[in-house]
Order: sequence, then structure tokens, then C-alpha cells
Amino acid sequence: MAAIILTAALLGYGCASSTEKVAAKLMVPSLPAPKTLGSLWQEENGRAYLYEDMRAMRVGDILTIKIVEVHKGSKSADTSAERDSTINNSLSGSAIGYVGIPGIRLGGEARRGLGIDASASNKFEGKGTTNREGTLSGTISVVVTDVLPNGDLRIEGRREVTVNSEKQLMTIAGIVRRVDVNTKNTVLSSAIADAKIEYSGLGVLDDVQRPGWLVRILDWVSPW
Repeated sequence: MAAIILTAALLGYGCASSTEKVAAKLMVPSLPAPKTLGSLWQEENGRAYLYEDMRAMRVGDILTIKIVEVHKGSKSADTSAERDSTINNSLSGSAIGYVGIPGIRLGGEARRGLGIDASASNKFEGKGTTNREGTLSGTISVVVTDVLPNGDLRIEGRREVTVNSEKQLMTIAGIVRRVDVNTKNTVLSSAIADAKIEYSGLGVLDDVQRPGWLVRILDWVSPW
């Protein structure tokens, strides 16, 4: 009997935990309290402009970013250096230890001269070439997080898409001028100042594209 009660309690706890987890994901923020009516102008209807279009211009407004990023770069370097050094020197001395002058005998039987010959050669050649090309395109909606004193808009946006347990994440942030926003409330990514664009993924495909942790450690400690 006790085992049945314990099993039922565990099942109930598991169901409750699963329900709470799903409910946390579906949580909707509460709506603000309605404002008191008494005027023809309502602040919450401030987007119904009479003389202005629907371009983003306030904190909280949404605009669309059209990402068109094409980057190409190449660099090459060629270095060549060569150096040769040669040293020739000879010393001769008499049998009693005097150091002689080359070509002059100072007395006594001259000992065999001491000769020093040294040469060194150093040569270096280096050559390298690098090429890089990247393309990123897409569309993402962002939110105006701040309006700078000069009227420029600070924006930030994030989009997350999950397909077959593969998570794709795109984030973008930067500063946009109001004049660069067209009548369709869209701006090109090339017009974003201090742009930070990131596109990454998490999942099985991302895992198999990276070498294992042991291979990365061996590559890091390898001196070659």
C-alpha cells in the first residue's frame, strides 16, 4: 500500500513539474491598467499620426532591418632576408711567451701561430597569402531601445528559430539614423553604425562541425 502511495506521489510531482515548466514558457505579461477617459486625445493611440508616416522614431517602436552583408578580403606578404659574416684573425708568439708582430721575429724560436677563422650565414624567406569571403542575408525586426540626443536610434533585435532540435539564433544591434529609414520602415544593414551582427546555431549539426575537446587541446599545446 505504501509503495502505491509513493508511486502516485512521484507521478503527480512529475506531472506538476512538467506543467509548471510549460506554463513558464507561455507566460504573458499583464496588461497595463486602462487610462481614464475624458479627452479626445488618448496617449495609447499616439501612433495614429495625421501628418507623419509610420516610421520608427520612439523607444519601443519596431523597424525592419534588411541584412545584406558581403565581405571579401585578401592579403599577401613576401619577406626575404639574407646576411653573411666572416671573421679571419691570426696570432703568433715566441717560445718565451711574447706576442709577436706578424712578419717580425722577437727572438727565440717562434711558436706556431694561433689562427681564428669564423663565418656565419643567415637566410630567411617567408611568404603568406590569405583570402576570406563571407555573405549573410536575411530580414529581422528590431526594437528601438533608446533615442540619442541627436535623434539617432539605438536598436537591438533577436530572432531564434528551432527546427528539428536545431536552434538558429540571429542577433543584431547598432545605431540607425532616422533619415536612413525608408517609407516602408526598413533600413539596410549597411547603414547601421557600430553594427554587431551575429548568426549562430546550436544542435547536432553544430556539434559535429567542431573537433572534439581532446583534439582542440592537442592543437593548442602543439608547438608545431
